[in-house]
Amino acid sequence: MTLVENDDEKQRAAAKCDRYGEIGVVQILPDGSLQPLGQSSVCDCDSATLHVLETDSDLSES
Repeated sequence: MTLVENDDEKQRAAAKCDRYGEIGVVQILPDGSLQPLGQSSVCDCDSATLHVLETDSDLSES
C-alpha cells in the first residue's frame, strides 16, 4: 500500500513510537519516510521507529 499517491501531495498522519508509545503528527514524504511536524522528533528515544496510526485520507473517508 502506498501512503502517498502523488509525489506533489503532502499528507499528514498520526504516528506512534513503537518503543515508548509517544504519539505525534508527522508528514509522509514522497519516499515514504516520516518527518515530525511541530517538533524535532515524536519521541526522545535514540532509535524511534514510528508506526502510522491514521492518515488524513483515513479521516476524510469517514
